[in-house]
Amino acid sequence: MDMRRIGLVVFFGLGLALGCGGGGGGTGPLPDGALPDGATGDGATPTCSSPQIACGSSCVDVSSDQLNCGGCGNACGLGQNCTSGVCACSTGLVTCGSDCADLSSDPMHCGRCGSSCDTGATCVSGACACPSPSVACPGSCADLSSSTTDCGICGNACNPGAVCTSGVCNCPSGTTDCGGGCTTGLMADPLNCGTCGYTCADGATCEAGVCTCPAGQIVCGGVCVDVSSDEANCGSCGNDCPTGGTCTSGVCQCAGSLLACGGTCADVSTDVRNCGSCGNRCPAGGSCVSGACTCPAPLVFDGGACRDLAADPNHCGSIGNQCNDTQYCTSGSCVCRPGLTLVSGNCVDLQTDPNNCGVAGNVCGGVMVCSAGSCQVVCSAGTNRCGGACVNWETDPLNCGDCGRVCNRDQVCVTGNCRDFVPGTGCTTCPCDTACVGDASQCCAFPTASDFICVDSSSCP
Repeated sequence: MDMRRIGLVVFFGLGLALGCGGGGGGTGPLPDGALPDGATGDGATPTCSSPQIACGSSCVDVSSDQLNCGGCGNACGLGQNCTSGVCACSTGLVTCGSDCADLSSDPMHCGRCGSSCDTGATCVSGACACPSPSVACPGSCADLSSSTTDCGICGNACNPGAVCTSGVCNCPSGTTDCGGGCTTGLMADPLNCGTCGYTCADGATCEAGVCTCPAGQIVCGGVCVDVSSDEANCGSCGNDCPTGGTCTSGVCQCAGSLLACGGTCADVSTDVRNCGSCGNRCPAGGSCVSGACTCPAPLVFDGGACRDLAADPNHCGSIGNQCNDTQYCTSGSCVCRPGLTLVSGNCVDLQTDPNNCGVAGNVCGGVMVCSAGSCQVVCSAGTNRCGGACVNWETDPLNCGDCGRVCNRDQVCVTGNCRDFVPGTGCTTCPCDTACVGDASQCCAFPTASDFICVDSSSCP
């Protein structure tokens, strides 16, 4: 090769070397606005020169880059260096998780990775140690001479408010230990006033060791109250004002014309429980008008009850006029019970009476009995013999359930039992919920289809 050709090769080789001098991982500063070799600045993947590679929009040397060690995004941990593409700890340190640790002095990795020292301890030559005069107690280093959680020995906690002095728990001067902690002093603690465990009433304070209510108040039921205005303790403890009342100057008062009656303020002009005066109750169904008990027509008021003089066998036609046990009251008159006939002033059953069998005066003689209105030798099926009479114990009010067992005038015979009844005042059909209430809730058409009674029973006669 001639000298001219050799000169050209050298010239172009030198020019190429000079032109590419910034692509070898150089660390010199770049001019303002300049980008690393290969970087585009527009987010596009750059073209990098060996040994660099593209990581995002930058060219990096993954053999030494701390944030991209050995590959894009592989950042080295705290204390590690990137050498030949591998994150490694400096001499004397070991890898613990993602960090480098000195096992001889790191309190989080003392002696081995993950072995942390208790609070207050240090790591010396790979072993946890508490600074003098502290000792190792579970979870922390403690000075047994002054620690309130480890006083004298590990785990010995002082009560609230106490201090640890020379390894002994003591309450500060002026306070007392009453078992649950140091009080503010028996002279001022409302929970331990004068002595441990003595609690002052609600609202009271402890002064000089004595429980004291505010001025004008006294203790009632464990609470400080003003008896001049307290409606539950008016004038004295336990004096409860009636509902609706107020306590004024220690005296219970009801508003306006109301009176205090048995725990309530009552209007005695209209209150059916206190009509005219406290405790005067109007009867069921009655009302209180201008302080007097009245009954709705056609009922008549009679000293505590509303009476139906048209149907009440105890007050038939007038107050106190009683029908006898063989009669009932209808339209204010006592008449024979249904099935009975008036004979010589007495109500008799012509179907069963051996002295009036079938008709008045027909006497069954000898061993004969009266059965179904005729003299027979024996009683018919379904009846029972009572003397010379054949009766039905299930329905006969003169022999209800047994011979001679007569139901009272205000009773009917239902399935062999005498059951109380009251007139079904105002009833025109059954059921009749307006009159038949309470125990006597069974409405019955009796003794005729147009008469109604309310029976204390589940069935009718």
